[in-house]
Amino acid sequence: MKRVATAIIYLLCCATASAVTFVSPQSGAQAIGPLPIEIAASAPDIDRVEFYVDGTLAGVARHAPWRITHDFGTSVDPHTVAAVVWSNGYQDSERIEVRTAAIVASDSLTVDLVEVPLRVTTSKPLRISDLRLRENNVEQTLRDVRADRGAATFVFVIDRSLSMGNGKLAAALRAVDEAAKMLRPGDEVSVILFNHTISKPRPIARGESLTRVFGDITPSGGTSMRDAVASIPTGHRTYAFVITDGGDRDSQLDDESALRRISNTRSVIDALILGTSHSRFLDRAAKNTGGSVVDTSRNALTSDLRDLITDINSRYTVVYQSHGTARGWRSIDIRPRRGIAIVNARKGYFAE
Repeated sequence: MKRVATAIIYLLCCATASAVTFVSPQSGAQAIGPLPIEIAASAPDIDRVEFYVDGTLAGVARHAPWRITHDFGTSVDPHTVAAVVWSNGYQDSERIEVRTAAIVASDSLTVDLVEVPLRVTTSKPLRISDLRLRENNVEQTLRDVRADRGAATFVFVIDRSLSMGNGKLAAALRAVDEAAKMLRPGDEVSVILFNHTISKPRPIARGESLTRVFGDITPSGGTSMRDAVASIPTGHRTYAFVITDGGDRDSQLDDESALRRISNTRSVIDALILGTSHSRFLDRAAKNTGGSVVDTSRNALTSDLRDLITDINSRYTVVYQSHGTARGWRSIDIRPRRGIAIVNARKGYFAE
């Protein structure tokens, strides 16, 4: 058996369902070495997911993201990867499976296994057939395309204070309705409304409209923004979006206390500020958690929020086995099909 060398290169590009689907590996992909095995599932009452490789239990996931890591080793054989999803208090189960590809003789002759993290824009999950890759102008065979984001919790923290009148609150609700359509099976969504008081997180079912649920709320009262941000539930991977006009007059927590509550969690805070009242607290919250702050308007809010969700959905890894090219600098040219955009792609890597 030929030794498989692993080269990892990092590519920066910019990105995006049956109740249960495989995220990784994909059918026909090649499984070599340690890889994530992951499914996306939209059922709200999943108890656990069991993963099997060639009929043997490989691991169990008890909460989203429904993922384990499995070492496939250096075997040249194909594998059957299955997931059994138990739900409804273990009364119901569903099984799905995929078949990975074998390594044929021509594959094992030259072979650097190359992993290329991608960021793309796409309205649907990325597949192997959506991309073509050439290395030093030699066509390469893609082995896998993995969505690396995984299922996550999305919390929309929306200002409903008096200053959010004149259509701002209505624009925020419409923007979240549109953004929620871009989320994936397995994602959980909730909303926190705040003025001088903070509402409890309200779960939002897939397809449920915030405009209908909260449309009769009239902007009123003061603003306790820091308290609202500090109330975001943590534990799972969480993306939080604060939509506000920027002021804070009523929070009990000061900046430092609120920042301490959010900065050591698995939450990423993004903020969309309507108007010119920029908040130093939101700047620091976003910086501490890896998020960003966007100055927006009623008309631009939907587009700006969609851009943030697109960026989160954009994380993929393409895997291929380099062959037919010389040592030294190896240029990479990735071409997408129509409807998919790759931006700021690294041009190659150096192979010793």
